[in-house]
Amino acid sequence: MLTEKKTCRDELLSAVRNLISSKAKNEFSIKEVVNFMNVQGTGFKKGTIGNHIRYRCCANARKRYHATNYDDLIRLESGLYSLIIR
Repeated sequence: MLTEKKTCRDELLSAVRNLISSKAKNEFSIKEVVNFMNVQGTGFKKGTIGNHIRYRCCANARKRYHATNYDDLIRLESGLYSLIIR
């Protein structure tokens, strides 16, 4: 049986949705997401998850070094982010 490999972005967005649902508030920190993903058994490193939050998936990131970027999150203030609800 083949299972579809999830990307860091896939796991990250799932974790963020679960976090904001349990908190009933659309705000989270990188540390909260990393801890949640680790409990869920992620194979991604803390730095990879943090870089996805800070740069690859953040709509208002200052510099975007990656070839592909996503507008999934928005930085509210230092260390605090929100999911862009569509």
